[in-house]
Amino acid sequence: MNFGETLPFLLAQLATYFKVQIEKQLQEFNLHSGQVFILFELWKKDGLSQIELTSILRVSPPTVNKMVKSLKNNGFIACTGCPTDGRLTRVFLTPQGAAIRPQIEEMWKRLEIELVENLTPTEQIILSQLFSKINETLLRDKI
Repeated sequence: MNFGETLPFLLAQLATYFKVQIEKQLQEFNLHSGQVFILFELWKKDGLSQIELTSILRVSPPTVNKMVKSLKNNGFIACTGCPTDGRLTRVFLTPQGAAIRPQIEEMWKRLEIELVENLTPTEQIILSQLFSKINETLLRDKI
């Protein structure tokens, strides 16, 4: 078997490449690649709880807690306790966290263009559908 031609190997190569590229580009904002996913979710719906973020992002509570702490220390988010449930912490964007959205979205768009620049529009649609199907299958009910 030639491991260099297997799908897991090729996917790992792509994932590593794009993680490095994302990390490089996020340095100017003092962000790390995982933290941007919290911002993506808050841009969709501000005020999510850490438990909701854990579920949406499919990562462990300590991972979300660490990312939230770092985002808070860098001024991108603020946290408040839930008035009806003292165990919950809600996460809100600060003006700084909202303001970087256009730059992050532009960076993300450039990375996507780089990823699919050699594919036809039909191949791009198929690739997106395949990634979605694999994601749904592998990540269903897993944290």
